[in-house]
Amino acid sequence: MSRSLSPLLAVVFLLLGPGGSRAFDPAQPPKIRVNGLGMKLVLIAPGEFMMGSPAEEDGRSDDEPRHQVRIGKPFYLGQHEVTVGQFRRFVADAGYKTTLEREGRPGFGYVVAEGVMDMSKDFNWRNTGWEQSDDHPVVNVSWDDAASFCRWLSAKEGTAYRLPTEAEWEYACRAGTTTRYFTGEAEETLQGSANMSDAAFLAKYAGATWSLAWNDGFPFTAPVGSFRPNAFGLHDMAGNAWEWCADWYAKDYGSQSPVDDPPGPATGEVHVVRGGSFTNRLKYVRSADRDSSRPKYRYNFTGFRVARPAAE
Repeated sequence: MSRSLSPLLAVVFLLLGPGGSRAFDPAQPPKIRVNGLGMKLVLIAPGEFMMGSPAEEDGRSDDEPRHQVRIGKPFYLGQHEVTVGQFRRFVADAGYKTTLEREGRPGFGYVVAEGVMDMSKDFNWRNTGWEQSDDHPVVNVSWDDAASFCRWLSAKEGTAYRLPTEAEWEYACRAGTTTRYFTGEAEETLQGSANMSDAAFLAKYAGATWSLAWNDGFPFTAPVGSFRPNAFGLHDMAGNAWEWCADWYAKDYGSQSPVDDPPGPATGEVHVVRGGSFTNRLKYVRSADRDSSRPKYRYNFTGFRVARPAAE
């Protein structure tokens, strides 16, 4: 390696093959940057991958056509989902009121007495119906709330924080893999790597008849970093909380998107969410699964993680 390379370019050089294709070495520890809020961000090197799923993949939907994508620039991505504590600092510093609070509408939460998920004006990002410490992922936040957090953090840090694009998100989730999950083809490979609907959730929510047999000890959200990371060093890319992406959603976007750094459709009515949550199993925690929600909608299983440029 040339001694004239900057530290950032040196890391990128190590993570790329001579032709620029992905050559990630899992033994190479991720390069992590910690910002002023204490958030850990992982350097994601550029590379190419096949986005979407093969036709034979179990659980696939028809909005996942397989297509080549090239991520052209390195970027940093939150090692964890944004936490309750981090969101609390934003709210206090900016005097921010969430979509849910401004509109005075009910949020989603767990009704302990009835053992069900339901809507109530008592539920919001501060109260989900189950105990959340400051280390849990913040949920009951809309896309608008997530974008507002990014604008606030950008002003605080002096660099452009944002939500990841859908292509960046899947590239980072897969971490060089081509299988159904970033852990392998079988659901069982996710045990210990994803907070999903399991025996712990079923014990609290009897209606979750789709739950898996194993018990991970967390019926609802888990503190970020409680499960094993993927090969890029990112935690909770499957399960725990759905994550907002920057893109508008279009069912057919994958069949017409550009190869280089696809930005998503120019307009739309709903935004992409990715990754599944503690309520899900099967198709929804696959690396290729796509879902969507309106920008002002908020659920007790949806949060987000942040991205930022690597050059600043």
